[in-house]
Amino acid sequence: NPNNSSAHALRGNILGYMGDYLLAESAINTALELDPNNGVAQAYLAEVLILQGQTGTGPIGATERAIEASRLALNLNPSSSETHHARGLVLEYTSNYAEAMVEYQTALTMDPNSAKLHMALGRAYRYLEQYDKAVEEFNLANALNPADSDPDTYISRTYATIGEFNKAIQYAEQAVKDSPEDPYMYGNLGLMNFRNLEYGNALKNLVIAIQGGR
Repeated sequence: NPNNSSAHALRGNILGYMGDYLLAESAINTALELDPNNGVAQAYLAEVLILQGQTGTGPIGATERAIEASRLALNLNPSSSETHHARGLVLEYTSNYAEAMVEYQTALTMDPNSAKLHMALGRAYRYLEQYDKAVEEFNLANALNPADSDPDTYISRTYATIGEFNKAIQYAEQAVKDSPEDPYMYGNLGLMNFRNLEYGNALKNLVIAIQGGR
């Protein structure tokens, strides 16, 4: 069905997470041409624009466009977890963490089994220095998607923030097991080792992060 607005919107969202931002916007624009009242498509547009901002590849005015799209998305479809998630992402990106937290909490009432939403809420709690709640959300995300290294990494860095370096190392090690080919995971583990005064282990893991190998 080439005239399915939702299909084009979802394709655009996926392309955005693959880093193909031009094609992503093109697909979402097609979705909006087919259905100008597609609030989820507006949410995905906001999300793609924020992704570009996070990677430093966004065009001039991308943040303002994302803000506008996220507001329009909520107005068009206030009962969708996607629209609240997108609005939360925009608020998080613009450092409005308390408001982002509320949007993520609302989205989770609609989709409580979304690992992505638990991660987002955990990040908001972490920014707000509510570290116990942040770890709880990251653990929920981990339970829903145990193969993903991001929850373990965020838990590791959260524990490091409050000086619990043994726990930080434990979760950093699990993140390495989840993503053994990702140099960032070794870099994070090496940093946790260093902050726990384990200089030999820190050196070993940081060398792997920089030069490769295991």
